[in-house]
Amino acid sequence: MGGRDQRCTHPDRRFVALGLAAGALTVPSLVKADPATAPAPAPAPGAAAALVEPAILPIPEPVPDAVLAASVDLNGRMAVPVTVNGRGPFPFVIDTGSNRTVVSDALVAQLRLPSAGFMQIRAAAAMAKTDSVRVASLAVGHRELTNFNAPVLQLGNLGALGMLGIDAVANQRLVMDFRKKQMLLTKTVRQEPDAGTLVVQAKSKYGQLLLVDSEVEGIPLYVIIDTGSEVTIGNTAMRTFLARRRAAAQAELIDVAGETAKVDLGQLPELHIGKVRVLNEQVAYADLYVFEHLGLHGKPSLLLGMSTLRKCAKVSIDFPAREVRFVLEA
Repeated sequence: MGGRDQRCTHPDRRFVALGLAAGALTVPSLVKADPATAPAPAPAPGAAAALVEPAILPIPEPVPDAVLAASVDLNGRMAVPVTVNGRGPFPFVIDTGSNRTVVSDALVAQLRLPSAGFMQIRAAAAMAKTDSVRVASLAVGHRELTNFNAPVLQLGNLGALGMLGIDAVANQRLVMDFRKKQMLLTKTVRQEPDAGTLVVQAKSKYGQLLLVDSEVEGIPLYVIIDTGSEVTIGNTAMRTFLARRRAAAQAELIDVAGETAKVDLGQLPELHIGKVRVLNEQVAYADLYVFEHLGLHGKPSLLLGMSTLRKCAKVSIDFPAREVRFVLEA
């Protein structure tokens, strides 16, 4: 690459016309159960209750690639077919900003999933208390989660029948092919980047990958890939460091738990994520709970949403290798 910046976006790109004109945008990110309050499956009479984490079935080697036909929902997010308790497939949105897989109340009613009590979750805007259900099995591609409690969120807030979190794609490489509308799940393979591919290293925190070597106008920046969010969101620390206090417009953010937050909209002339250069990107600014949870309060930080990601031909997220690859051309 010779150190040369490459563009992943088009300078005249706009995404706010429909999603924000109505004054609200849905940002389903960072759904994580609080271990102190997450419920266990209903115990047998006289038995002691215990927290049971999702069990992941071992996958025999070699692991074949799972190529999934992906659809795009009204918010521009990618959805893939998932089977729940052997039924389906159902379209679930992929959300790398969420630690846990969740289901909608509509799917719970359809499958008559058994209640598992209440659960505290960390949504984008705040902590929230929600119902949970017991899921015997959930399969996406060659990956299967078994016997776990899933938070239940309202279909209207979630915007999908379900949402796949990091627990469904951990220990794998997730490739989102926006041109072919496909998702690939495969094992980690160490390889040299192809022509037109830029690799950005990351570090792991609470299951999230925080991209390193990113900056905006010379200011170091923490970047989190959030495929569950339609828009790219920066915290107010980022906005303050950029000395931009006047908002071009305002909107209301609605997270998956139905919590709302006011956001200010602004324009970034140039953003660098490794050697990926993003031009004229619209950003929503808000001090969301997600930034505090990740220890980024007061540090310039950005949730990189689908409005930015889908301008690339492909985005590959390798969780074990802690790297993200941006393919700029098909």
